[in-house]
Amino acid sequence: MAKLRVNIGDHVKKGDLLASLDDTEWRARVDSLKAELAAAIAETEFAQTDLERIEKLPPNVSAIEVENKRRNLKVRQATTEQTRAKLAEAQIQLRYTRITAPVSGTIASVSTYEGETVAASFAAPTFVTIVDLDNLEVQAYVDETDIGKVRTGQNVTFRVDAYADKELGGVVRAIYPKPQLINNVVNYVVIIDIVSKQDLLIRPEMTAHVNFILETRPDVVSVPRSSLLRENGRNFVVVKDSGNWTKRPVKIGLNTAQKIEIVSGLKAGELIAADTQPWKDAQKVK
Repeated sequence: MAKLRVNIGDHVKKGDLLASLDDTEWRARVDSLKAELAAAIAETEFAQTDLERIEKLPPNVSAIEVENKRRNLKVRQATTEQTRAKLAEAQIQLRYTRITAPVSGTIASVSTYEGETVAASFAAPTFVTIVDLDNLEVQAYVDETDIGKVRTGQNVTFRVDAYADKELGGVVRAIYPKPQLINNVVNYVVIIDIVSKQDLLIRPEMTAHVNFILETRPDVVSVPRSSLLRENGRNFVVVKDSGNWTKRPVKIGLNTAQKIEIVSGLKAGELIAADTQPWKDAQKVK
């Protein structure tokens, strides 16, 4: 490589020059083929003029000589087109000595440096890796027992460890049909488009904790899961009523790992015990 023009962390736009290879050989070949093409065009023009001249001579001119002139013109024309094709190929190869950015993004890694020999055979060498931080996606692994509940277009929420207190939003774009075996468990890869980043800098390879929204209900009363009691097949919460903590039966609806919907038995604004263990201990003392 003759010249590397970017470093890790640089922002580039599509079409920006990233690196330059040694183009001495290809420039010389292009110049040589240009000269060959000019000579071939001149020979073709002369053959054309020569044919037109002999065709205007009296009829006693040999038919074989006329046919030879026509054949010579066709050969010259073919040679011209062949040289033109070789020149076009050489110009393409010359352009390949200028490595430009195929997309806009940030340089994430540099694999080839100035002075290194670049040899491309069946696989093209990697010069730099560009990451578009504005168009990242989340890859979630979903267990085979839950994949039936996931569908394209489904809304999700997720958190990343770097911003554990921030809940971000996404939409399921695709579900890969081929499973992946992870720790002897069949999982399917779900691709999620990020629709809400809250101006946070999400980076590649961050660990995401994804919640798939199966159903939503607006304006519901919900309580922490830790505040729900269950006895004899019935659900209860501990409510502060007239200064005393009392157990009240409730009917529950939708639930998540953190919260449970209360369909009836509790009104918004009522005070409940988020942690029922102290109340249980007090009941044992009595």
